[in-house]
Order: sequence, then structure tokens, then C-alpha cells
Amino acid sequence: MYEKAMPKSLPLEQKLLLTKKYDFDYMQLSIDEDPDRLSRLDWDRNTRKSIVDFMFAEDIRIGSLCVSANRKYPLGSPDKDTRESGISLIKKAIDLAVSLGARNILTSGYDVFEQPKTVSSREYYIENIQRCVDYAASKEVPLSIETMDDSFAGSISNILNIERNVPSPWLQIFADLGNLSAWTENKAGEEIEKGIHRITEIHFKDAKYVSRDGKGSFRNVPYGEGDVDFDGCMKVLNRLNYRGPFVIEMWATDDGKYENNIKVARDFLGQYVAKYFK
Repeated sequence: MYEKAMPKSLPLEQKLLLTKKYDFDYMQLSIDEDPDRLSRLDWDRNTRKSIVDFMFAEDIRIGSLCVSANRKYPLGSPDKDTRESGISLIKKAIDLAVSLGARNILTSGYDVFEQPKTVSSREYYIENIQRCVDYAASKEVPLSIETMDDSFAGSISNILNIERNVPSPWLQIFADLGNLSAWTENKAGEEIEKGIHRITEIHFKDAKYVSRDGKGSFRNVPYGEGDVDFDGCMKVLNRLNYRGPFVIEMWATDDGKYENNIKVARDFLGQYVAKYFK
């Protein structure tokens, strides 16, 4: 379960207990540009140990990190200081993953965010993701580029083109079914086929198509009300023998119904797991 499915105000330990309560195997920790979440990268040794001790005692874990803070510090930025900050936060996230026992890091596939894309922004991104991958390899923690709500990494094909320039077993793909499906030019099944050998985790999320008249909807689309062909995608994944995790990606509402929403999401995913993976 994605951490943001629960209110930010809840203590981390309570979020872990809720993850266990609703029968998820692990929680995906968020490292976004929010100052409180960014500060996790600087947790001291005692803080990290106390979290590990709690997870061990309660038999629940943080399985992966969602590092979306590169929206603010993109690796392809024209500003050198911004690029260096982006590299630094990914390296810190790798160290945090090692401390917590997390096995994968989702890195957002943005060369730049809300800035013009150029040949230089792509070159900077490739140069700097290589630096991050070199560090990840030294720590034995894979980085996985997520299919995004952005054209740079909006498809698995685009990510594979990037990764051809950074050949490493420590750079993989994090497939988001919502983001992948929302781009109408993508054929989700064929895209999954192209990248199945490199997919480490999957965000299970609904979304609405990007159209000529609008930008589509990449988040907060209730399950079953968007355009993702979940049955088709899960059938393809089963045929290709995908046996990795699915992460419920959703965002807690302010109406106090987040636990009910988690149950609904769990059951929605569960029907497909039962159909294709049991």
C-alpha cells in the first residue's frame, strides 16, 4: 500500500499497522518535496533503527521508496545546483533504503518538470541517472523509472530508450497502469510485453485518457471509473509470468473515509489477483 493512501497526520508506525491490518505485504514510503517527507532522508541512525525494530516486532515492512521529490529537483534541469540536489536526494534515498531494508526505489521519470524539454535536458538526465545508478549498484539497491504523467517517460518504450543509454541491472522499470493507459497512443498490453523483463513493481491505479481537448486525469480517479483495462492488463501480466508486487496507489481524502477507501481498493485489486494469480 502506498503511504499516501493514509492521512499525512498519522504517525508512521500507525500507517504501518494499518498496512498490516488490511492484509498488505508492505508499505511504500513516500519521499516527495514536502519538507517533512524530505527530512526522512536525514534521519539519524537511532531513528532508522527504531523504525526497523518496530517493523520487525510487528512483522510488517517498508518494501520500497517512492522518490517523487525529483519533480522539484529534476535531473535534467538547466540549473546545475538543481541537478546536483536531485542527485544528492536519490543517493540519500538509496542509503535510507539500505537502512530500512527496502528493496526498490521508484524514481520519477522527469527530465524536467513544467519546463521546456530540450536535447540538453535529456542529455543531462541520462548523464545524471548514470551517476545515480552507479551509486545504487554499489549499494545493491535497484532504481526503477516509473511510467509517468509526462511524455518523457510516459511509456515503457520511452524508458527502454533511456535505459539503453545506461545499461545496468540496477536500472529497471516501475510500471504505473494508470499512467501507462492514460496516454491513448500507448497500447498498454504491448508496452507491458516490451518491458516485462525489467518491471520490478506495479502501481495499481485508475486514470482517464489524455485527449485532444484535455489533459486527462492521472490521480484520484475511483477504481472502475477510469479508462484502465485492468482485466486485460492483469491477463497480460499473468501470461508473461509477472510475479512481482502490486502497489495500491491512492491518496487519502479529508472526509474521514480513508479506511473504507482502502478496503474498496484492496478488494478491487483482490478480485484480479484471485482471478489471475492464485
